[in-house]
Amino acid sequence: MIRKTLYTDLNKIEEIERESFIDPWNVKMLSDAFLSNGFLGLTYESDGEIIGYVFGKTVVDEAEIELIAVKSARRKQGVGKALLAEFLAAVKSIGVADVFLEVRRSNIAAQAMYEKAGFTYVAVREKYYGGLEDALIMKKRLHK
Repeated sequence: MIRKTLYTDLNKIEEIERESFIDPWNVKMLSDAFLSNGFLGLTYESDGEIIGYVFGKTVVDEAEIELIAVKSARRKQGVGKALLAEFLAAVKSIGVADVFLEVRRSNIAAQAMYEKAGFTYVAVREKYYGGLEDALIMKKRLHK
């Protein structure tokens, strides 16, 4: 089941962050995002367990996906794809025209998922991650 993220989900989300990323967001960062204007967070829950989430924000007619992750034991089962589709539908319904995201150059699996969802490459942020790895900026147009 995909539902809106609750503030009480943040500790479990932090656990998934730590298992998923070299430079994970901590609870304070997650909380700041959750409480910010334009926040949209969706959580994938199965049998009472949080197994994935997507965090993003909207500003006027644009949205940015800031975080998306799935517990390692549940990857490659369509959870990320479902979260991405639900996020895109939600922001489209409120009039967002363009959605942006950044992905590590080395994260081939995520890039493939985004490409299948219709994202295209628009730019590179060199050495964005820790001064070591490039971020690829991707965009999907929802409305003309």
